[in-house]
Amino acid sequence: MIDGKELLDALDVLRMEKKIDKEIIFEGIKEGFQRAYEKHFDPEAIVRVDIDQNMGQIKVFKEMNVVKKIEDEWLDILLDEAKAKYGSNVTIGDTVYEPVEFNEKFSKTASLQVAQIIKQKIREAEKDVVFKEFEPLNQTIVGGVVKDITDTMFFIEVNGVVLPLWIKKIIPGEVINEGDRISLFIEEVSKENKHSQVQGSRVHPKFLEKLMEFEVPEIQEGIVEIKACSREPGIRAKVAVFSHDSNVDPVGACVGNMGSRIKVVTEELKDEKIDVILWKENKEEFIINALSPVKTISIEVNEEANEATVIVPTEQISLAIGKRGMAARLVANLVGMKINILSFDQANEQSLKIHWNGNLSEDELVSKSFLNNRRNGR
Repeated sequence: MIDGKELLDALDVLRMEKKIDKEIIFEGIKEGFQRAYEKHFDPEAIVRVDIDQNMGQIKVFKEMNVVKKIEDEWLDILLDEAKAKYGSNVTIGDTVYEPVEFNEKFSKTASLQVAQIIKQKIREAEKDVVFKEFEPLNQTIVGGVVKDITDTMFFIEVNGVVLPLWIKKIIPGEVINEGDRISLFIEEVSKENKHSQVQGSRVHPKFLEKLMEFEVPEIQEGIVEIKACSREPGIRAKVAVFSHDSNVDPVGACVGNMGSRIKVVTEELKDEKIDVILWKENKEEFIINALSPVKTISIEVNEEANEATVIVPTEQISLAIGKRGMAARLVANLVGMKINILSFDQANEQSLKIHWNGNLSEDELVSKSFLNNRRNGR
């Protein structure tokens, strides 16, 4: 037999541990007994479950139709029998509720059904709790403590909830140990994600943006705006900024006195080198700024194809493309278009038109000062 008080007390402890609404537990109990009755007796029966928490009692009743002639003995009751059990006011067509006796077999079935449904209800409720807790934190940085580490992920406790952080979402090469306190960017919060409702990252470009926002008051106040950000996590990043106040230098505000502000961000990103550049609405000017310190000889933007062809000094082609194309990739991601970078020699070999519309003139290209700077690595 089911001990109602013991069951309710156990579920109440579980409810408090999981921070689940009491009504969700009661719904699970009622649904469990309903399914148990359908499975044990009659799948077409309508069952009512009454719960008296104070007395620790769970009572189950099946709905019976008062009829002249019985067509289904599980669902129908004759008028005379109904009057004897439920009073003389009962008439044909009324509905009465007959108590269900808890035999051992039914009790076992009911207990299993209740356990299964309560587990399901708890999982669903926990999802709701996590969603309500973290949905307001979406697209922000949170801090947490590393509780466990596996081959594929870290488990970070944030606000009492343990969140998985995939290894591919940490900065390459960084060492994180159990007990460490780390920050991460919440890039997505979902109710339905099977693997993790909360997706965290330390490699997302917005992680860098939010770190800069913490360090730069002008960004917090809306004077300086981060227009674009591109990262090769742990190695290099480019951030394009713009000032809504002509009296405020956006690059200087972000870098800080002697690099004090950007240094804090770099340290959090495991010495990721950050280039802060001036954003320009004009694509040609924006690309020229993004390529710095590489000089631009000629640039041609195809807005329809969303790509640009850039010609740089032959001496700087390796710097412009970077190791395994990293520098060129950073620029392309920053400006949001495909960038074709060619050296001056390559452009001449292909008979391409040189527009000389960059930040390096023909005279400067062949000048001794430019050549000497290139030999000295400047």
